[in-house]
Parts: sequence; structure tokens; C-alpha cells
Amino acid sequence: MIVQGQTETSFGEELRRLRDARGMSLADLAREVHFDRGHLSKVERGLRGPSPALARACDSVLDAEGRLVELAGSPQPAAVRADVAAPSWSFEDSPYAQQFHRIAASAAPFTSDHEQTVAQARELFETLRGHGRAGAPSSLLPMLAAQFGLLRAAASTARRPVRDRLILLAAHYAEYAGWMIQECGDDAGALALTRVAATLAASVIDGAEAGDAAALRAYTSLRMADVALYRGNGKAVVTLAERTEFVADATPAVRTLAAQRAAQGWALLGRSRECLSALDRADGYATHTAADGDGIPLGPRGGGQFREIVRGWCFLDLSRPEDAATYLAAGLEAAPIGAHRARALYGVRLSMSYATTGDLDGVCETAGTALDEARRVDSAAVRHELRALGALLRRRRSNWSVVDLQARIDRELFREHHSLRA
Repeated sequence: MIVQGQTETSFGEELRRLRDARGMSLADLAREVHFDRGHLSKVERGLRGPSPALARACDSVLDAEGRLVELAGSPQPAAVRADVAAPSWSFEDSPYAQQFHRIAASAAPFTSDHEQTVAQARELFETLRGHGRAGAPSSLLPMLAAQFGLLRAAASTARRPVRDRLILLAAHYAEYAGWMIQECGDDAGALALTRVAATLAASVIDGAEAGDAAALRAYTSLRMADVALYRGNGKAVVTLAERTEFVADATPAVRTLAAQRAAQGWALLGRSRECLSALDRADGYATHTAADGDGIPLGPRGGGQFREIVRGWCFLDLSRPEDAATYLAAGLEAAPIGAHRARALYGVRLSMSYATTGDLDGVCETAGTALDEARRVDSAAVRHELRALGALLRRRRSNWSVVDLQARIDRELFREHHSLRA
């Protein structure tokens, strides 16, 4: 980054310049960002690199509008920049996707009544999604793969319009399987299945299913944005989310989700104005979202609860932990009791908000409950957030309750996790 003419500025130099411009001492900044003064001194002098959390915190306190986050650096994984519309059955880097393909390839319908196949597969899909909110994702993949293969096989012998219904339903199975594979910790497989879903949806171009197919294809960009979000790649999140938000085929419901995801990307980049603008757009789209019709709903179904969660999520990344705690607590209280994955994920984020402000009682209470939920679902997303929480707690090792909680987090992170082998 170039600041003030042609002088190339390091993170530490820019941090000192912004701090001095506001008349803040290192001790003042340390109190505001909840980091140790000695650690900040080393970062300013270039003796230690800034963590993403520290960069965002300093950026927020010093009103840098993303300059410090940019100087801290951001990963740019090539996988999330791939064209979402590119057809791909190349799963060499993904043991989960390989196994999914093997199961799907062997599936065949037992009836020529394709209408019945659609009806039963649609009903089963809703059942499997219900299980996905409450259990381990790997347990669902064999059933998702078998149904996907069955629908593809049935479509090969069916005629329109039922053929399009079979293909569109297969695309939904592929998209959801991609999400479950991501929750198993396999980003390559998640992206591969997402591209399959996009390709299938793109093949349905007319008839009653065309509108739902176009919305699903638009939504697949958001699934790619999810992968980028957990890699900390805010630029890719914003690019993919805004591609979805402003595409002509997006429904108000999809635009709502896209604006929310864009807000999360802007928050990662420390761009508070852009983040809040995206959240406002999401609220505006939500007022025009009609009740679900015959099509399969896309994305989370949290409604107002999910809007609270996303706003709190963004405030945490914008280093506004008090605001984050308020919104996350409200959203978590409204989350269904059986939504174990959501309650684990958002519970950990709430714990991070409390940890940032030094509310250790709040940390121990909320994190303990979130860990109980986490054991039910074996979620890569939850483990990602637990690592971040663990990093925050290492700065509070003098408290015995925190030490005990850290041990529980370590056990959850390192407990045996069964994965497929190529």
C-alpha cells in the first residue's frame, strides 16, 4: 500500500502514524483494543506481525477504514476465484467428493414413475436438511449422494417438464452436499459440488422451474463466498456476494443473503461504512421477501433471528464487541433448541465477544454451552471459531476458569475426527 506520496508504509509505521494523529498513547490503544501494551509495541516496531484480529481492532479504533487491515495482508486462495459456472466433475483433491461421486454413479431408480420419484426425493430432502442442522454432516453424505445419483439417472430417461424437475432437485442435492462436505473440512469438495449444482441449474432454462433454477444458480456464488469467509478472504467474499446481489435472476430472498454475506466480507476488510450499508440493503430486501412458494428455500431460515446474528457477527469483526454481544445474544436466544450447529457456531461467536471485552463469566457460561452443542455436530465451521476463541483465551491464562475452558476447547479441537481416505 502507498500512503502519502510514494512512501511505502508498513503496518507498524501506519499504526504509529494513526495513533499519534489521534493523540493516543500505546497504553490508551491497548485498553481500547484489549491487547497487551508490550505486544502492541512489538507490532509497531515491526518485531511481530499483526494477527487479523489485532489489525481489525486497531483499524476500528483508529477509524482507518480498512487501511490497517489491508497492510496486515489477506490470503487470496485461487480456488474461490474459480468461475462458479464452470462444469467440473474433477474431484482429485477431495476424498469426500470422490466418494460422493462413486455412490452417485451406482444409483438407479426402481420405478419409471418419475413424478413419484420427484415427490419422494423432495420430501426426503427436507428431512435430511433437518438432520443436517442437528447432527454430524458426514452421516448425511451417503444418502445425499444416492439420491443425487438416482435423480440424475431418472432424468436421463424422462421427458420435459418432469425432466427439469428431476434435474433441479438433483442440483439442490448437490448444493447441500457441498455445504455438508465443507462442514467436514473439505473446501475442495465443497467447491466441486457447488459447481455441479450451478451447472445443473443452468441447464434448466425454460418452463415452470426456470425461475427457481436461475435463483439457485445465483445462490451458488454465495456458497463459494462461504468458503472464502472461513479462509479470511474478505475481498473474495465481497466480490462473490455482490455478483449474486446484483444479478438479474436473484430473488429478494437471495439478495438478502447476498447483502448479508457482503457485509461480512466488508467487516473482514475493516470497512465499516460499506458493511453497514450492506446490512441496510439486506434489511430492505427482506421487507420484499414473500413467503416461500413451491420452490425449495435457499440458505438459512432464521428470518429476523438470522439478521440479528449477521449484524452481531459483523460487529465482532469490526471490533465492536459490546454491540456484537447484544445482537448475538438476541439472535441466539431466538434460535431453535434443535438447531445444534447454529447454536454452537453463534454461541462461540458470542463467547468471543465476551472474551474481547474481558467478561470472563460470560465467556465461560456461553462457551460451555456452545461446546456441548459442538460435540453433537462435528462442524468444521465451529472448530474454526473455536480456534479463534482459544487464541483470545490464551491472553487470559491467569484465570482458572478460563484455563479449564481452554482445556475443553483443546479436547474438542483434537478429539478423534474420522475422515475419508482417498
